Amino acid sequence: MFKNIFLASYPKSGNTWIRAIIGNLYNFDNEFSLKTLKSIPLLSIKKNFKKFENKIYSDNNILHFDWVSQNIIECQKILNNKSNHLNIFKTHSVRHKKFTNETVNAGFIYIVRDPRDIVVSFKNFSGKSLDETINHVVFNKNLSTKTHGAQELISTWDLHVQSWLNYNTVPRLIIKYEDLKLNPKEIVLNIKEFLNKIHKLNIDLSDQQIDQIIQNTNFNNLRTLENQNGFDEATRHSKFFRSGKLNQWKDILSNTQVQIIDNNLQPLMKYFNYI
Repeated sequence: MFKNIFLASYPKSGNTWIRAIIGNLYNFDNEFSLKTLKSIPLLSIKKNFKKFENKIYSDNNILHFDWVSQNIIECQKILNNKSNHLNIFKTHSVRHKKFTNETVNAGFIYIVRDPRDIVVSFKNFSGKSLDETINHVVFNKNLSTKTHGAQELISTWDLHVQSWLNYNTVPRLIIKYEDLKLNPKEIVLNIKEFLNKIHKLNIDLSDQQIDQIIQNTNFNNLRTLENQNGFDEATRHSKFFRSGKLNQWKDILSNTQVQIIDNNLQPLMKYFNYI
């Protein structure tokens, strides 16, 4: 049995951007498109539990969160025995104790982003107001998403980040969104090296090919591809690849809103040099 790898982050932190990079790393010989991202699917979706009996549902035919939590380790065992995918899964889940462990997981990449920029991006993506979004990101421990028939518990930004930082029994690579934006080649090479160490597949690409991947997956090209062909992860409120800028919060958040975020998320924001 091969063990899976997680690509984890709080929503709107660059998870999809990293998916594009990894998808292109493993599929460089094929023309890059947004369909490349499908090689790294979401773990918590209904179809991944199709072999289970006695499933329990909540409202709107969504798998009940408690039932999923009780069965998600076994789900990973089943998926790990398949050989028709990369065995890399996207997740926005906070890492509660039942979500995964070293018996099924080989390691993870975690992307962290300034929560003030997350608030701005999340606000546009969800269609909620800035104050509602701040309340969710800073205070709502029960914040969750429902996608493809299952639910993921997101929780608050600080609890989410800390939960993955505390997971230290497997290899991990922590990436700051800001570093990816400012030093893409260094980050792409770090990703390649990390995956080569823990994955059953080997990425062997030249320096020129790495440069091509950076060009293929830069934010402007991803936005162009979405404008040309659409992207099924966008919402009715916003394109998915909307801005991607650093420090956009400075022109959008009020001083009071910034203080709420800084005061309540201060320890981890200091840890990552955001304040």
